Amino acid sequence: MNRKYNIAMAALAVYTAFFAAGCGKNELPQMTEMTASDTSVSETEKVNAVHDIDPMAAEHGADGLPFFYADENSECTFIPAEDKVRFDGRYIRYNDICWLSYTCSAVSFVMTGDKITAELVSNGGAYTNRQQGWLGVMINGELMNRIRLEDGEQSYVLYEGELENAEVTIIKLSENQMSCTGIKSITCNAKKLARAADRDISIEFIGDSITCGYGNEADGPSERFDTDYQNGAATYGFYTAQALDADWSMVSISGMGLISDYTDTVGVKEDYLLAGDIYDYADANFEQRRGIEPLTPWDFGGGSDIIVINLGTNDYSYTGRNEGLQDEFYRAYYDFIGHIREKNPDSEIICTMGIMGAELFGQIEQAVGDYSEDNSDEHIHAMKFDYQSEEDGYGADYHPTVRTHQKAAEQLTEYILSLIHISEPTRPISIS
Repeated sequence: MNRKYNIAMAALAVYTAFFAAGCGKNELPQMTEMTASDTSVSETEKVNAVHDIDPMAAEHGADGLPFFYADENSECTFIPAEDKVRFDGRYIRYNDICWLSYTCSAVSFVMTGDKITAELVSNGGAYTNRQQGWLGVMINGELMNRIRLEDGEQSYVLYEGELENAEVTIIKLSENQMSCTGIKSITCNAKKLARAADRDISIEFIGDSITCGYGNEADGPSERFDTDYQNGAATYGFYTAQALDADWSMVSISGMGLISDYTDTVGVKEDYLLAGDIYDYADANFEQRRGIEPLTPWDFGGGSDIIVINLGTNDYSYTGRNEGLQDEFYRAYYDFIGHIREKNPDSEIICTMGIMGAELFGQIEQAVGDYSEDNSDEHIHAMKFDYQSEEDGYGADYHPTVRTHQKAAEQLTEYILSLIHISEPTRPISIS
């Protein structure tokens, strides 16, 4: 996996500092909402540097070197591409627009300058008053601004304030199913711009509404779903990626299951967006809605270092306590593990559920145990999340709150760190 000795130590240090600094508290960073009518959001203090861009680099655009350099702040407009930005999560290109596919899909670059604007394109969901797309702007990993997008193409000021070698991340906070969000171009008033570096470890989350952050900022369970109350950057997955200092990807859709999506009646199957049907593609939901064929395959490369599968909550709405249907889930889960292993040959696979109920966790444990034994694969694990507690409150439709997500991230991060073994400093570490 080409991970070095310091990954485990760095992850442990980041994890300790991250949760000690208040992730365990039900507190959110101060943020400013912006719409198309806003002209600027000012930050008076210069942001500390986290990267060192060589201003004299001859090979602009090379790894770790600037693709833009000027003696004084000047406008530079660019289209998100692999040589300009680091991508976290899946994305798709369509009509010359970079569409951020899933929750927390993001682009990151390093900048010295004082202003960032972007041409953004958005299409809200079926209920445009409560299913609009949301983007966040992070500076050095801190969520500074949140932007509620309007339908169509518009120009937005993303950030205004002095930055020096700071990592800027434009991240999708709303989920795949409710809105489509695309970046047509980014314009920076800058002296230096460079692609943000890849991290030493990568993690992918496959899940449903829990992973999406469905209603995690709502006032209570009686609230109807609204993307205004959904924050992908306040989910167990994103918190875990931050704690591990890992690149992240989320393949998650509300209501999604493995053998059935959410259904109102036990035994009546819904199969409009099953995990196995979308996993191989960049954004099957986006292309199916537009009648695009064939679907664009996702380039897995070498796969992620860690895969977290958090499915089964919606499947239980179909299986109920029916043993035959639960066995159907077990057999599908066994096969799904094999499919994930095919796409991610060197990854640790963690199979989990439990935040909103663990009724099918026994079938998950059995599938993990049987697949591991049948294939002599020791790198597949079953971990049950703690059930959400009433004292931590409930989000929309009894979904987990930010506080619950924080607790789940603590549990998952500790579990992942328990798998990391440190060998000799000059040798790659292994995860078992």
